[in-house]
Amino acid sequence: MHSIRDIANMFDETKWGKDFTRPEVEAIARFMSLHNYVQGQIIFKQGERQSYMAFIVEGRVDILKESLDDLEQIVVTLNPRTHFGEMAFVDDEPRSASAIARDDVTLLVLSVDNFERIVEQYPAIAIKMLRNIARMISQRLRMTTGKLVYTRV
Repeated sequence: MHSIRDIANMFDETKWGKDFTRPEVEAIARFMSLHNYVQGQIIFKQGERQSYMAFIVEGRVDILKESLDDLEQIVVTLNPRTHFGEMAFVDDEPRSASAIARDDVTLLVLSVDNFERIVEQYPAIAIKMLRNIARMISQRLRMTTGKLVYTRV
C-alpha cells in the first residue's frame, strides 16, 4: 500500500508537479489512486464513458483512434511524467480515443468525483488544476489548427 507521501512524490515528478507547491501536491495526492497495467492491457476504449484523468508515473501509453473502417491507428505515444484523459474529465463525453499500455504502466488516477472533493475543500487548488487543463487543451487545439492550415495548402 502506498502512502499519501509516496503518491505526492510520484505526482511531484509529473509535469504538473512543478505548477504546485509541495503542500498543494500533498493535498491533491490525497484524492488520487494508483493503478497498474501490464503491457498491451487496455486502459480504456474509445466511446467508453469514464470520468477520470491519469498521470503516467512509469511506462508508456499509446493513444489510438478508431477510423471509420474499424482500424485503430496510434495517434501518439505518451511518456512518463505526462497525462491523458482530460477531455472526458472536463466534458463528461465518451472517450474520443483508446489508451493501451505500451509497457508495464503505473498511473496516478484522479476521478471527477474526487476532483469535486478538491473543489469543495481546496477551491484555489482546483482553479489552478482547471487552468492547467485549459492550457493543455488550448495548446493541442492550436497544434491541430496549425495542421489543418497546412493540409489545406
